[in-house]
Amino acid sequence: MRLADLSPTQQATPVRWVAEQDGVAVGFGGYEPIGEEFVDRRKCQLHLFVSPQYRGRGIASKLYDQVAKALSETEVILLRVWARQDLAESLRFLTARGYVEQMRTFHSSLDTSAFELSRLDRYLLRLQKYGYGFKSFKDLTTDPGRNRKTYDLYCDVMLDIPSPEPRQIMSFEDYERKMLKTPEFFSAHFLALHHGQYVGLCILLPHGRARHELYADTLGVRRAYRGRGIAQALSHSGIEYAKSHGYSLISADSFVENQRIIALLENLGFSNRSVWTLFSKSLKQEASP
Repeated sequence: MRLADLSPTQQATPVRWVAEQDGVAVGFGGYEPIGEEFVDRRKCQLHLFVSPQYRGRGIASKLYDQVAKALSETEVILLRVWARQDLAESLRFLTARGYVEQMRTFHSSLDTSAFELSRLDRYLLRLQKYGYGFKSFKDLTTDPGRNRKTYDLYCDVMLDIPSPEPRQIMSFEDYERKMLKTPEFFSAHFLALHHGQYVGLCILLPHGRARHELYADTLGVRRAYRGRGIAQALSHSGIEYAKSHGYSLISADSFVENQRIIALLENLGFSNRSVWTLFSKSLKQEASP
């Protein structure tokens, strides 16, 4: 068994390796910065996987040791990793290496091809009677304040979503740059409006290389507007988009503390639920200010 470095340079992110057995790729390991809402580049996400038929042979340990060795030569101070709660072997692997549990999420999915959009029509009709409108990000191009209004709404919603540590939201300037650099983030981006105010949003993203699947990245409503069915109406927009663009599946993660979203997903028919646990480990002591 050998480990092959898939990263073109030591500084490249993500940094990753693949394990090969007789010329066959049997696992991979690596790390990358957690995400743009956590701008401290010293905190990274661990990725580690071994094909089921090759587990129990020490491959995961060798991959992990390679990742740990590489990280020891960096300024990374914290490593996080998600593990499925029903995989006891994975949980033992992490806890034996000093990882501690931070929080849990439910992962579930919706079969959009079998979903009847008429179930949500009543939310749209009722809200429209009271002056609410539901538009895509593209539909609002003619609104000169669209970018700022969408950004402010995004900040409100993100800060209200449970997180293992305080979020550091990107600046408005970075948000506008994101529109140019990653337009896919805004192609399935839906907004709820009320008399010119942006009050709710739904963001669906392509799910990796799965051409038939979308990922429900964000669904949120300003606190003052909750309890009116806005989230259900936004879900109508998202599911309608998925059906019309050939996506047969929408997957979603919901933190166990977020009971409103969990209830909404269950009511919509999201199923095949699994529990995922976020683990973390401090690698170095943070430098004193």
